[in-house]
Amino acid sequence: MSQIFKRFVLSTGAVSVALLFSTTLCAQRAPQSKELAEALAARKWNNSPPEKEAYANRPKSRPAPKRDLSGIWNGTASGGVEGGGMHEYPAGDNGNQIAGRDDESTVKRQLPYTAEGLAALKKHKPGVGVRSVDAALSNDPVNTGNPQGFPRMLFYEIRVFEWTRLKDQWIYLDEFNQNFRTVWADGRPLPNLDEAETRWFGYSVGKWTDDYTFEIDTIGVDARTWLDNAGRPHSLDMKVHEIWHRIDYDTMEVTATVDDPKYYSQKFNGLDKFIVHRLPDTFDMEEFIYNNLETTDYGDLLGTKAIVGKGK
Repeated sequence: MSQIFKRFVLSTGAVSVALLFSTTLCAQRAPQSKELAEALAARKWNNSPPEKEAYANRPKSRPAPKRDLSGIWNGTASGGVEGGGMHEYPAGDNGNQIAGRDDESTVKRQLPYTAEGLAALKKHKPGVGVRSVDAALSNDPVNTGNPQGFPRMLFYEIRVFEWTRLKDQWIYLDEFNQNFRTVWADGRPLPNLDEAETRWFGYSVGKWTDDYTFEIDTIGVDARTWLDNAGRPHSLDMKVHEIWHRIDYDTMEVTATVDDPKYYSQKFNGLDKFIVHRLPDTFDMEEFIYNNLETTDYGDLLGTKAIVGKGK
């Protein structure tokens, strides 16, 4: 697989394009052979994370260290690519076999939209899900180089990430688009948003509620960001509560709750006890960045302009 194709086939902008060629490209990936998994694990650079099968028969892990999130973690094995929308509320399959709908009435698990939330949803034209449009018509802000923001970094492409600790902060380093976020853990309150400008990733504070559970509250996320790649909206009033619970040394579960009464009539979990697995300290995260240079090359390589209606 070419470097351009490898980097973009699963990224936000390219997924819509790639799906024009194959409705099963992302959804039906062949499982890794034992030999391939071993070869990937032996790499020193640009490591690929193990798939689900690799964790199935592991021996029982040792206990988790107290009050410690640190390490490199893999969400891919539990379905963290989330191509069809939020893990708990998918808006269709990765293959876009159903597309172009006006609303999400055919989605099996409905989000509790308010009337204002539905109006905001209709303004978004995603590249995946039951409401998906052709790539040329999508207005996904990520496609034009804008940050994906928070909590989209959890609700879309939660692949490989690292938690690292400073004196009074936890830093979340994300493989996808090389993003990071800062979570203050020095006891400070969240800011007054009448006095603080909004941020793409918001303002976050966290605290340990027991020796193995770290809880984070986030506010002030720029309302121009989407919750996921299926175009779910949020307002400036949104609050996000995360629970990171360390089960043992190698396993942690993540719950992320959205509370946005302006757009949703009740709280909901975009992730609900989602499992992430600890990777070796020697694991080298790949560079996985959406950029216009390679998107253009990708389109030229596969004739995207002709397929989406340009350059005919």
